[in-house]
Amino acid sequence: MQAPQRVPDNDFIIDDSEDGEEDDMFDISSENGVIPLEEVDLCTILRTFKEEHISDDQISIICIRRRKLLESAIKAISRVTFSWTDLPQIEFVGEDADDGGPQREFFRLLMIELQTSLGIFEGKAGQVFFTYDQAALEQRKYFKGGNLIAWSIAHGGPCIRALDPSLFQLMCGQEPQLEQFDSHVLPDPDVQSKLKQIQQCKTAEDLTALQQDLGDWIAECGIPGIFNATVEDMPKIYAYVVKHYIFLRTAKMIHQFTDGMNAYGKLWDLVMDNWIAFLPLFTNMQEPLSKAAFKAIFRYNYSTRGSNHREAEEDTIFSWEMVLNMIEDKVTELRFEDLLIFVTGADEVPALGFPRKPCIDFYEQEAGQRRLPYASTCAMCLYLPRGITEEDKLHEMLFQATRDSLGFGKV
Repeated sequence: MQAPQRVPDNDFIIDDSEDGEEDDMFDISSENGVIPLEEVDLCTILRTFKEEHISDDQISIICIRRRKLLESAIKAISRVTFSWTDLPQIEFVGEDADDGGPQREFFRLLMIELQTSLGIFEGKAGQVFFTYDQAALEQRKYFKGGNLIAWSIAHGGPCIRALDPSLFQLMCGQEPQLEQFDSHVLPDPDVQSKLKQIQQCKTAEDLTALQQDLGDWIAECGIPGIFNATVEDMPKIYAYVVKHYIFLRTAKMIHQFTDGMNAYGKLWDLVMDNWIAFLPLFTNMQEPLSKAAFKAIFRYNYSTRGSNHREAEEDTIFSWEMVLNMIEDKVTELRFEDLLIFVTGADEVPALGFPRKPCIDFYEQEAGQRRLPYASTCAMCLYLPRGITEEDKLHEMLFQATRDSLGFGKV
C-alpha cells in the first residue's frame, strides 16, 4: 500500500465540475438553485453592512445551554456588557469546538426556536404571522425577537424565512394585491370562515346576509362602509379585512419588532430600502437543495492518482453518487439538507457564502471495526470510509451518522 498524498481534486469522472471551479461556491448564480437571483444584490448589501458595523478584532464568548437555547440567547443579549458588533464565539455547555461550526448551528437553531417558542409568531411552519399578545408586548418579547434576528443576519446567519410574503411586503411599506389572498393560511379558523363568506358574496341576497351576519365585525375591522357597499365592492372589502387582520391589528407588535431590529445598526431600515433583495431571508422562498446544487458545495480531497488509496476512494465516491441519487429520487428519508447540517451546521448556503469551500475527505476502516462517517463542522469536512462498494451500506452508515450525531467538532 502506498502512503497517501493528500491532493485536493475535483476531476474524478463522476464529478461533472471542471478543474478550477472550487471557488464557485462564492459566486453562485441562480442556475444551481442554491441562491435566488435577488440574493446577488443581497450579498453586496450584507457585506457592506458587516464591514461598517462588525468588529473583527472584538470577540464575545456566548455560553449556550442546548436544551435552553432561546433562553440562553436572550440572557446573552440582555447583559449590560453585550455588544452585537462583537464576533460571537458560541460555546455549547459540555461540547468542545471552536471556529464557525457552533455559530452556524446556533443561529440555525435559534431561528427555529424564535418561530415556535418565543410566542411572537403564529401560523403554520414557513408562513407565520405576528401574534396579538398584550403580555408579550409588555414584556418586550417582540423587541427581543427583532434583536435576535438582526444579530443572526449581521453575523452571516440565517433569518426566519417564515413570514407570510404579503405581511412582509406590508411591513416594508408596500401594497400587495390582497384580493386573492389565500385565507386558509391564517391561524384562526373563525377568521378563515368569515373571509370565505366575504369572498363568496356574489349576489344581492348574499350581501344582505353578509351585512346581517358579519356587518358589525367587518365595521370593527375599519370598514364602516360595509352597510352601504355593493357586491362589486366585495373584493376590495375582502382585501381591507385581510390587511386589518394580518397587519393593522398587530401594528404595535410589528413596530416593537422592527424597533428591535433597528437597535442593531438600523437593520430594519436597510431591509425596507431593499425589500426585494431581502425577500429570500424573511419569507419561505427557498427551494429544497437539488443534487447539482449540493454537489457544487463540496470539493474532494483525493489521494494521488494511481495509488491504492485513490482506487478505494473512487469506489466510495461512486457509492456516494448512488446515495445522492437515492436522495434525489426521494426513496430515502435522508435529505441533502441533513447532510449539509451534519457537515457545516447550516441547512443552507449562507447569503455571504461559507468562509471556505466544504470538503470531503477519507479515512481507513480498521480491520474488524465499523466506524461511521464523521464530520467536523468547524473544518466543514465530511470524512467517508475508503473502499465502500455498496451504496446501500454507505446509505445506512450516513443515515445512522446524521441521526445519531449531537454536538460539534468531530462526531
